[in-house]
Amino acid sequence: MKDISVNGINFHNLEKTWIVAEIGVNHEGDFDTAAKLIKLAAKCGVNAVKFQTFRIEHYISKVQSERYERTKKYQLSYEQFRELAVIASESGVILFSTPFHFDDVDFLDEFVPLFKVSSGDLTYLSLIRYIASKNKPMIISTGLGTKKEIQAVLNTILDLRPDAGIKGELILLHCVTAYPTPVDKANLKRIVWLRETFDLPVGYSDHTLGIKACELAVASGAKVLEKHFTYRKENQAFHDHAISADSEDMSQLVKMVRQAEAYMGCKKTLHGNSDEKMRSHMRRSIGAAVNVPAGKPVQIEWLTYLRPSWGLSPDQIDKVVGKRLIRGVQAGDLIRLEDIED
Repeated sequence: MKDISVNGINFHNLEKTWIVAEIGVNHEGDFDTAAKLIKLAAKCGVNAVKFQTFRIEHYISKVQSERYERTKKYQLSYEQFRELAVIASESGVILFSTPFHFDDVDFLDEFVPLFKVSSGDLTYLSLIRYIASKNKPMIISTGLGTKKEIQAVLNTILDLRPDAGIKGELILLHCVTAYPTPVDKANLKRIVWLRETFDLPVGYSDHTLGIKACELAVASGAKVLEKHFTYRKENQAFHDHAISADSEDMSQLVKMVRQAEAYMGCKKTLHGNSDEKMRSHMRRSIGAAVNVPAGKPVQIEWLTYLRPSWGLSPDQIDKVVGKRLIRGVQAGDLIRLEDIED
């Protein structure tokens, strides 16, 4: 069973990419659909599912009446979110959400282990400060954000929690907010730029079609991977479904990411276990090119270098040349430390 713990998470030290199925509002306000999506995502092998939590009066202005009425239909009640959190726990995945108001933060704080900040709210610093006050890990999406704006967000958080970055409680997500994002606009090099500029772990929120960008993001060092998720992409009125991964896509994404991680190995070691097993087979030892007699100073021209590495390694040649052997060594044999006089 996969590790789904997040309390005390350190984004610096994640051994595997944390894969998030972004359900968002793809449930379109229907509780049963939301529950179904959680269960489907869990079967795909993701680590977490993410929602959006809002009250329409604190989110969309009635100036955009059509948008207001459409988005209002996508609300879930607080009580429904509580029930969904239980379903997620029973399904073996973490549920968290993006809050859009202070009341949403207080409500979610009762049961979510971390928060997400929307790209659209990078300048809503009072809300970000309030989220930070809950002392939980924060995922910050940086779509639309300038360097100055991202730094202002981090300053706001770090003023309240100076050690949050050091403790690995913050992660930035590279995000392009175009739906869908064209291939030539994905700009995955920004993952490296964000990491180097702000000295924080970085992830990727993907809005491209397909899953190729996710694979490349992992290769670029993304620690968290977020992909919109739906039960069906085709013949849906709400546009988010078309850019989302369905169950088949998400299962393939998880498999691909885990395979990519296996290819990449671990930066803490210079070689893997398979290389370790080959060391003695592939490396050389100091050997006798001719019959080397005992009791005489060994001449370098008497020596050669042979596989396997069962004897002295070539970089120990000074321990052999000019020294006397206790026993004679036949041509083609390896010279060992115990063959040499003290």
